[in-house]
Amino acid sequence: MNVGIVGLGLIGGSFAKGYRKNAPDCVIYADNRTAAVTEKAIADGVVNAPMDEENIALCDIIIISLFTDAAVKWLTAHKDLISGSTVVVDACGIKRRMCAEGYALSKSGKNGFRFIGGHPMAGTEKAGYDNSLEDLYAGASMILVPEDENDTELIGRAKELLSPLKFGMFVITDPDHHDRMIAYTSQMMHVMANSIVKNDKCEYVPGFTGGSFQDMTRVAFLNPSMWTELFMNNKDYLLEDIATEIEELNKYAEAIRTGDEDTLMKLLDEGRKRREALDIGR
Repeated sequence: MNVGIVGLGLIGGSFAKGYRKNAPDCVIYADNRTAAVTEKAIADGVVNAPMDEENIALCDIIIISLFTDAAVKWLTAHKDLISGSTVVVDACGIKRRMCAEGYALSKSGKNGFRFIGGHPMAGTEKAGYDNSLEDLYAGASMILVPEDENDTELIGRAKELLSPLKFGMFVITDPDHHDRMIAYTSQMMHVMANSIVKNDKCEYVPGFTGGSFQDMTRVAFLNPSMWTELFMNNKDYLLEDIATEIEELNKYAEAIRTGDEDTLMKLLDEGRKRREALDIGR
């Protein structure tokens, strides 16, 4: 298998390391903005060679792990060099814009490559190639966003090409549903964590924190540029969730303010039951 990785940060670097560990005979080409990072990945034995105009057409799969704007720009610039048999997957955090551009570019490319949106549901609060992990995706969910959800050939091919990463499950959805859900499960969590640590009490927390504070605020350590782009590209759904959260918080605040223990207990029990019913880890 020939694999092309565009962007060797945490996400792209973890794709490269995962392929190298689990499919050691594969050939990995990489294109990174900073050549020194590509050179380091080659020295580490993770990447075989830089991706260029000669070998890009050899790739069975190309994974674009860049910010959305940069991903669109890269695909626009390279669309005519990609083979018609290549499956191109992006790893961007929002899908409506990326997929609209990707679907169109795949058709306008000289060779008509196959594009399918992707979003690996894994990461850490750290960034960069040096923090990438060979097992980051093991057991994680991989969301795939084909233009046609009935295109079983493309979906099957994408799953096959991604199989060395050991994803725990694949979820097939459309761009709109993806962005609606990610606004809630990811973007909203980052907004909440980032706002919580702005409380003036935060500087006095050492010695007063347990798992709840640490779990709740872990993702406050984020990349401001990347998350600003993600928020602005998905602002309609994110604003809906922020408004809903403000409304919910006001219910708790009102019950506490008025001393309404029955309502407060009901609110807390509703939340407990809802979380208990979710089929996800604690």
